[in-house]
Amino acid sequence: MSIADYIESKAQRKQREIKYEIWKMKNHDSRMRAQGALVGAVAGVAAGLLLAPKSGKNLRKDIVNSVDNTINQVKDTTNDFVESAKESYVDFKDRAYTELQPIEEGFEEGKKVVKDTYEKTKANLKDNAKDVKEEAEKLKEDAKDVKDAAKEGAKEAKKDVKEGKEEVKEVAEDTKKKAGEVRRAEDKKNK
Repeated sequence: MSIADYIESKAQRKQREIKYEIWKMKNHDSRMRAQGALVGAVAGVAAGLLLAPKSGKNLRKDIVNSVDNTINQVKDTTNDFVESAKESYVDFKDRAYTELQPIEEGFEEGKKVVKDTYEKTKANLKDNAKDVKEEAEKLKEDAKDVKDAAKEGAKEAKKDVKEGKEEVKEVAEDTKKKAGEVRRAEDKKNK
């Protein structure tokens, strides 16, 4: 193996390592965080709406606050991912410069890879931001559906309570009548 082959194999190995690190970073963190945030938000909103005995006005405020909190959490996660990508870019750029400096061709290729990766990461972040926005819209629509369902449930519950109240009133009157009859029967018996 000649020195040129050795240098070329080192440069190729570095390129593979950089591409792998970028791939790993790009594919893991953003998807996991976004999915976790959305699933958690949907579950939290649904549980809160179904379990909270609140008035309609308070319930609407809670829904709006929950949606706003979810959107803010997704924005924070996206910002963290962007920060991490920037730091990784600087780290990759520094490593490529210091380790491949003696090899001008390897250095230029590494620089190109990092630049291309940065552009791809930037494009992916834009796509992820669009996805997050779409998911937030879906979440708002779902929250509206839940709100409508909660209103319907409240109306039905009010109707059921009214019917139950009337039934209890009737049972109480029947019981009162039967108690009067028992008392009269006992009075006759005692006389």
